[in-house]
Amino acid sequence: MSDFQGLQRTTCIALALALLASASGVFAQEWGSLTGRLVVDGSVGDPAALNVNKDTEYCSQHSPTDETVVVGEDDGLTNAFVYLYLKRGKSVDVHPDLESAAAEPVVLDNKGCRFEPHALLVQTGQELKIISSDPIGHNTKLDLIKGVSFNQSVNSDTPLSKTFDKSEPVPLTASCSIHPWMNCHVLIRDNPYMAITGEDGSFEIKNIPAGEHEFIFWQEAVGNLKNLSLGSAGKTNRKGRAKLKIPAGGTLELGDVKIPAATLGK
Repeated sequence: MSDFQGLQRTTCIALALALLASASGVFAQEWGSLTGRLVVDGSVGDPAALNVNKDTEYCSQHSPTDETVVVGEDDGLTNAFVYLYLKRGKSVDVHPDLESAAAEPVVLDNKGCRFEPHALLVQTGQELKIISSDPIGHNTKLDLIKGVSFNQSVNSDTPLSKTFDKSEPVPLTASCSIHPWMNCHVLIRDNPYMAITGEDGSFEIKNIPAGEHEFIFWQEAVGNLKNLSLGSAGKTNRKGRAKLKIPAGGTLELGDVKIPAATLGK
């Protein structure tokens, strides 16, 4: 065998080993899930009626109420956010099943003189489609921290389409300047590891890379949910963040996480 042939063989073997190591790293990645339920401990009373002072003939028919704190089934706290925290410049692997999640648009409707839904999740690059089901005019104002803010009219004939190229650190308030009682919250992140609590306060984030990660717990009445006891998993700090260990091939179940009504200003 010539020296050249020997060099070729050595190079091919090294390349093959490198590719094998790379593939092994990909297939070795393991995933897990996070679940829990945020529960209000105490009474928050009935939602307060809002001051409907514009387009009263139409809007008063829908009797909009204050949605800052909404308690649903079994004292569950609705519309709270739980999401992965990443330090500046850091990224996270995304499970293949979630890579196409941002392909479908997220729809925000102006309906019954309120925003529907009241809380929503959007990934960077994903379309936020803002529509109106009402026969009256609305506008949508969203002030961004990292991206470009906007304030534009929307009606049943002129929907808006927005995409965002920067991740936002916290959920942002969207509002209607025409109808000042209208608002909702939008969380824009560059990965799919985020959730909003449902009517019973439950949430689930699937296919997270196994290992320790930091998560933020946030609710619009108070912002960061501080000092929440997460059982054996620990508690949130003063910034509403907690380091949680996601098990490979399993689920970290936080169970019922109790939030005193006084914490929510009730």
